[in-house]
Order: sequence, then C-alpha cells, then structure tokens
Amino acid sequence: MRKSEILVGLDLGTSRIKVVVADVSERDLAEILGSGESPSEGVEAGVIVNMEKAASSIRRAVEAAEKSADVEIGRVSVSIDGEHVKGIDSRGVIAVSRSGGEITGSEIDTVMDAAKTLALPVGRAIIDVLPQEFFVDGQRGIRDPVGMSGVRLGSRVHIVTASQQAVDNVVRAVRRAGLRTDRITLKSLAASLASLSPDEKELGVLVVNLGAGTTGLTLYHAGAVRHTAAVGWGASSITNDIAVGLRVPLSRGERLKRSEGCALASEAPDDPIELPTVGGRPPRESSRQMLAAIIEPRVREIFELAVNELRSTEYSSRVPAGVVLTGGGARLERVSEVAEQVFGSSARIGLPDRVSGSFDAVADPAYAAAVGTVLSTATASGRARFRADRPLAQTVQRVKQLVDRLL
Repeated sequence: MRKSEILVGLDLGTSRIKVVVADVSERDLAEILGSGESPSEGVEAGVIVNMEKAASSIRRAVEAAEKSADVEIGRVSVSIDGEHVKGIDSRGVIAVSRSGGEITGSEIDTVMDAAKTLALPVGRAIIDVLPQEFFVDGQRGIRDPVGMSGVRLGSRVHIVTASQQAVDNVVRAVRRAGLRTDRITLKSLAASLASLSPDEKELGVLVVNLGAGTTGLTLYHAGAVRHTAAVGWGASSITNDIAVGLRVPLSRGERLKRSEGCALASEAPDDPIELPTVGGRPPRESSRQMLAAIIEPRVREIFELAVNELRSTEYSSRVPAGVVLTGGGARLERVSEVAEQVFGSSARIGLPDRVSGSFDAVADPAYAAAVGTVLSTATASGRARFRADRPLAQTVQRVKQLVDRLL
C-alpha cells in the first residue's frame, strides 16, 4: 500500500491567508487533499506588522485546512512577497577535481554554493537560488551537466533575496501559531510552478501575481527564471479607489469589486448598483459602468509599473508565450484584456492546474501561490516526480537551511 506524504503550503497574503494540503507521494502530480483560508490581519504589503494578529490569522487558516483535509498540520511552507524582495543574477566557477573529470550532483552543489558567495547588503537573506545555465570548459547553455566531463564547471543563477527581518518575522509568526516552517519561497515563483506549462517557460512568459498588497513578477525564458521583482500596488488599491470614488466603506468597496467589478470600462454593462449610506439616509444608486471607470485606471497603472520594471531587463521583449495572471486580483472580470493592451502580448488567467485530487477546491488563481508552495517544497525534497524544472529540484533544498537556522 502506498504511504502518504503530506505537505502544506501557506500563502501569507495581505487580504487573505490561504492554506493547501497535498499528498506528494510518488506520482506525476500532487494530490490536493483539502484547503482553508482566513482573513489576514497583521499583514500589510506582504510584511508582518502585528505578530499576534498575524499568528492568529495563520492559525485560523490552518485549522480550516485541517478540517477540510482531515489531517493534523504541524509544519508549513510559506510563500511571501513585498517590495523588500529583490532578485539578482550571479555566477560561480569551480575546478572539477573528481577522477576523470566527471561532473556529479556534488559538483553541482559546490558550483551553486560558489554562485551564492556574493556580497549582500546588511540585513538581506537568500530565499531562492535558481539555476539559469551551466558552463563546462567554456561551453555555454548547458542545463544539466551531470555525467559530462570537464575541467572547469561554471553556473549562472538567479538569486531571490528578501529582508532578513521580514523573513525572521514570518518564521516567528508561524511558530506562534503552533507550527514549524519547512521553507520560504517567493509568491510569484510559487504561482508559476502551479500554473505554467513547460512550453510556456521555454518560449518565454511573464507571471504577474496580483496580490492585495503587492504585485509580484517572475519572468521565464529558455526554461529558466530570468527576473523577479515586486511593485508596490495591488488589488487592495483598487478597493481603496472604489471606496473613495463611490463614498462607501472599504468592506463594501471590496464586495463591489468582487461581485460587480470589471477592469475594462468600455465593456462594462450600464446595470444599476445600489450603494449604502449612513445616518438613515436612503440608498444611493450608481452603475457598473461607473464602477469600471474607477477600476480600470488603477489596473492599468499596476500593469504599467510592471512594464517599467521589465524594461530594466534584457528579456522585456522575450515573452512570446505572453502574460499569465495569478492572485486574487486575477479574478477581476476582463482583467486579461487590459493586460493584453498594456503589455502588448497575449494574456490568460493562471489556474493552479498542475495537480490532481480535489482540484475544484483550489481552481482559482488566488490559490496558485499556495499550491505552488507545496510543489516547490516537494520538488526541493525530492519526494515526488512532478512536472517541474529539474534544476530547481537540485538546488532549492539548501535554501531550507536558512529557515532551520531561524528555528
């Protein structure tokens, strides 16, 4: 009888905390067993600002997931985002000392460690190390050099760094919730693992994770991550605009955005919507078209900030597979059409469909990061044969050491 191996992914969001439980026993795809979520308190723009409130929110989301999956949860992997997250490229070179010059996994580990020995600013932590290509005796473009012969082995990697303080606070909040942290990963990167096909990664694709507090970016080209970043606006800024523009409470603005909102004003119907008032005054009336006229400028601004971020890279025009939108903001009606106009390429909504089991429970772009966090942890630990990039599996296991040192 096959033994179950359970992993848990936790998406630490500004608006909602989402938890996914999956069985990652030997199979092609992870099996979703259950999920849970809770309103997020004590988190702003992806950063913990109130430890007790954040811990309580985490605990509530985990308890909901425990009930859904009928399991007891003791450890979680966490996906984070925020403007404090920065990606940089680095290189490493080593001499192959093994007899016959054959390259093995040990040499891969060593050359990846060499690429990590760069001078980081004080207060920065490495949370992901993502190989882009290897070099053997000057030969470039090698993706997996294991088994090859050579004298010198080089690596080119993309390193994701974050504020050490922010990472420490996440680990502490998880601990206060009565849990331990397996690993920490970047939210947009996790979302990409759950929603992208290998062909998209090969051709070149941009993942735009529309969270509440921030919008995360991960760009792939030739099968590897080439750029990661975050912009400081997210879907909550749309809610704020609605609340101000229509003079309604934030909670009502959020409900209007979800139930009646449209990102493209020219396509929004002119249906009436009723707006609440205070002080016993009669309700006011507006329209879905007016609501869309408030939403569209902010959506365009967020996408334009993303475009400006990509212009600083050499890959800004190398995304023939287009844009994939994930996160809660991707639920917004017609948002992919606005993305196509701003980015000048095709766009689609990214569902976390690289899994099996109770997919309906997480068939939502808002769950892409939570599902991808499970896949990232499973791939790193080698507990499953997922349809994921092999180089990632060979390197991210060592990132767990960062979390272990904090416990």
